[in-house]
Amino acid sequence: MSETRRASNQVLTVIVVLTLALAGAAAFLTSSRETKEYAPNTPQGVVQLFLQAVIDGKNEDAATYFSISSTCDATDIDRSWIPDTVRVSLTNTEIDADRAYIDVAVDMNQDQLFGDLYTEKHNFRLARESGNWKILGIPWPLYSCDEVTK
Repeated sequence: MSETRRASNQVLTVIVVLTLALAGAAAFLTSSRETKEYAPNTPQGVVQLFLQAVIDGKNEDAATYFSISSTCDATDIDRSWIPDTVRVSLTNTEIDADRAYIDVAVDMNQDQLFGDLYTEKHNFRLARESGNWKILGIPWPLYSCDEVTK
């Protein structure tokens, strides 16, 4: 084997090893982020509990966070889709008396092979009902509610 070819192979080996090390470090840092637990009686806590129930497939539990005025129920959640790999981060909270607005960033694994993440931004509107925060409208991951299915 020529010296040039050997040097090229060594450079390639170093590049592959560094790439794998960086990928491992990124995976570790991503997975080791602490999840902040919000109090369940806060708007942030309600959104967190709702999303955790949806991700865990506990759609009946998730539906308990909907407002009484909502047309959404557990069957609407049943029709929604959540990717296998998802991370939700709170980005903004506004509370104005009995109304709250929670903004989240949803990171989803777009490409299983390379681990590319795609981020969507969503917001949740909440209102205080009988002392509890409840979700208004059609929250992510739902895109429609009260559809007639045959």
